[in-house]
Amino acid sequence: MDSQLEGFIRIPVAEGSFQTLPVDQAKRLADSEINIELAEEKDAYRIAEGLYTCFPESWWNKKEPLHLRPATNEIRVQRLAKRLQPSFSQPGMHWIKAVHVPTSTIIGAAGWAGPTLPIHNVFRRSAMTFYGWQEKLGWSDSDIDELFAHTDEQAWSGNFAKDDDTRRGILKGEPHWYLAPLITWPEWQGRGVGKKLLSWATEQADAQDPPTPMYLESAPTARAVYMHVGFEPQGDVNFVRRGPRVVRGLEAGKEGKGGKMEEKVEEVDVETVAKEMEANMAP
Repeated sequence: MDSQLEGFIRIPVAEGSFQTLPVDQAKRLADSEINIELAEEKDAYRIAEGLYTCFPESWWNKKEPLHLRPATNEIRVQRLAKRLQPSFSQPGMHWIKAVHVPTSTIIGAAGWAGPTLPIHNVFRRSAMTFYGWQEKLGWSDSDIDELFAHTDEQAWSGNFAKDDDTRRGILKGEPHWYLAPLITWPEWQGRGVGKKLLSWATEQADAQDPPTPMYLESAPTARAVYMHVGFEPQGDVNFVRRGPRVVRGLEAGKEGKGGKMEEKVEEVDVETVAKEMEANMAP
């Protein structure tokens, strides 16, 4: 771990917060212990469970206020899973799962919007009509109302719409990969799961000439995670990647808003801690 920390980017963090650190090689899962696979509709429930498990309650309290919630958490999971299911077969949307081979358990997941998918977040209520899912599945307006009954419309769909507008303004029509969300179940964090889910798309992006741009929103404490694999800050939480480079210039003690690009790739293995994903889907 010490050798990894020597080259790790240090960034300023708020008092009482922390920075994601490289994965301890001794704790990393062996390649034989984990498979990265395309997820299917049948996996929607497990991934919905993961979102409720990995995102902090403070995030959910904004999106799903207590006074709107149904009688049980089971209903919340069921509704979210049903809302997500159509996106699993949507051309251009790729749900990826990390499977622990010895137990056949999903221990991580990522939603990758590919370069052909329009800028319209699949979590938005309007995605039901934008992508034609409501008509395809024969859902009535009242069916949709029920699925979103416990969400705050502005905090949920409204903020996702703002994120889409920001992404549209930054990418300016360029085809790109978009990550939202990436989760690792708490008991599997720090084992290299998140890096594999990230690499699934970065390898495809880098196989193109020039590399396909990539975009994500990151929690402030996880900025260095993405800077080490080439993501350049475009604001407080917005990042764009244009190939395998290391971005420097935002280390602790340095000033400036822009990142400096280094024409190389560092061998730094990093894991996104799930509690930091509060900002990965937040405004």
